[in-house]
Amino acid sequence: MDVHAPHEPINTWRDFALHLIVVTIGLVIALSLEAFVEHIHQRHLLHTAESNLRIELQDNRDLLAGDEHQLDRSEAELQQDIATLIAHKSNPSIAEPLNFGWVWNGMEDSAWTTARDSGALALMPFDTQQAWSVIYGQQGVVNDQAHVYILDIYRASAPTRGRAFDQLTPAQLDQAIAGLQQAIADIELLRDFCKSLDRIYDHNGHFNRQTP
Repeated sequence: MDVHAPHEPINTWRDFALHLIVVTIGLVIALSLEAFVEHIHQRHLLHTAESNLRIELQDNRDLLAGDEHQLDRSEAELQQDIATLIAHKSNPSIAEPLNFGWVWNGMEDSAWTTARDSGALALMPFDTQQAWSVIYGQQGVVNDQAHVYILDIYRASAPTRGRAFDQLTPAQLDQAIAGLQQAIADIELLRDFCKSLDRIYDHNGHFNRQTP
């Protein structure tokens, strides 16, 4: 913003006052326009962030529903693996295939990260910021626990990897069984975290509604 000196010389107090008034009015108009443009920008930034967060929230709810359904199937497969390993210990002729399978689609946080880094989050009311923070915080807890459960499945499968059943020692069988039991315990904890997240989603269901 530039303020230029008058083109004509100021000879009287009247000329000075007139010039001061003109400059003041110009500054007020310029500042008002700048504030208006910034207000429009902030409104657009906030609207975009809220829209993206609502879309991501619904996508994450859908992902979580699928993950919770898959957890039941994965747990049943791991229980079957344990039963097969225990049966093989007592009868080495039993050699059914093992699954050691898992399926998990972690929840996303790109809309949250963008809203935070762009400053849009700071434009929201404090209670709204807190609500979003709780949602994404619990999503992070769920995703982290899912990583623990998946890692333990890989640890449990390590003794059997690249070996036939008849090559496994009793200690290796016990190690695989213990690892699978730990993975199932991880699933139970993960399921509890998922239920907590479901309750948080339900409590903040109004975020799914579009606003004008």
